[in-house]
Amino acid sequence: MILMDQAIIELFREQGYIAIPYLISADEVAAARQALADMMLGMLADAKAGRADYRPPIKGGTGNYDGAWVNTSEDPSYKKAGMLFERGFDPMTADPSEALAYVRKAQYYEDAHPVFRALVDSPRIKGIAQELLGEDVVLFQTMALVKPPLIGSEKPWHQDNAYFKYAPLEQVCGFWLALDDAEADNGCMHVLPGWHRRGGLKHYHAGDCQIMPDRLEDAKPVPIELPAGGAMFFSGMLPHQTPPNRSTKPRRALQFHYRGASTKPVDQAEYNRLFAEADGTPASCAAAL
Repeated sequence: MILMDQAIIELFREQGYIAIPYLISADEVAAARQALADMMLGMLADAKAGRADYRPPIKGGTGNYDGAWVNTSEDPSYKKAGMLFERGFDPMTADPSEALAYVRKAQYYEDAHPVFRALVDSPRIKGIAQELLGEDVVLFQTMALVKPPLIGSEKPWHQDNAYFKYAPLEQVCGFWLALDDAEADNGCMHVLPGWHRRGGLKHYHAGDCQIMPDRLEDAKPVPIELPAGGAMFFSGMLPHQTPPNRSTKPRRALQFHYRGASTKPVDQAEYNRLFAEADGTPASCAAAL
């Protein structure tokens, strides 16, 4: 199956991403929105009934991960499906419809609804990832990135491979699907074209795991505005960021990560060697202070 011509594949390799304005239909967008709401309401109901783990918001917390958490798996060895709220909000004291307006993200939900499973296995998504990476791919992460109107948090500059431990580094591909029109004023993706070829950039912890500011001094960010149903594929090495949503419009997106079938998990010592700056300084989130 050939979905991408060679020129587009070369463009992906050169700039580190490609954007596709209309990848799925309006009906598919509506189904994905409904599946996302159903999944989040189900997680919240499980938390309120004591069927899921719940961590209240950290009082006075200012970091991106200081909001309330719901985790659905009782098995600590399993990658837990979960949902994170904007900081300072307690969903256990709110009506479900109000709580949905404060969700920041959800993760590992691919088996929570048939719509999600169809998307992650779709030839238009998984198939394109395979063509871009030049081999069969394995799904290893799903996230829903939700920026509520007026309060949606910024996601600072980072490289997704800073969070992972798979090698080769260049065989990790992210996929980002807009469920609302994603524009500059409501928190669309911003990227640094071509910077995936610079290797690992030093990350540090400051409310989130992010690239050191001095590594971005010559950055010229490019906003990737997409209509609902539009999508982008991007290298795990590409620096990217989404600003806060201060508009009155929602900005919901689904994100999947695929890795080439040839990739292998490596230990931290090996990853410190691989995901490093030019002078050998380990650059990942796990190596950050």
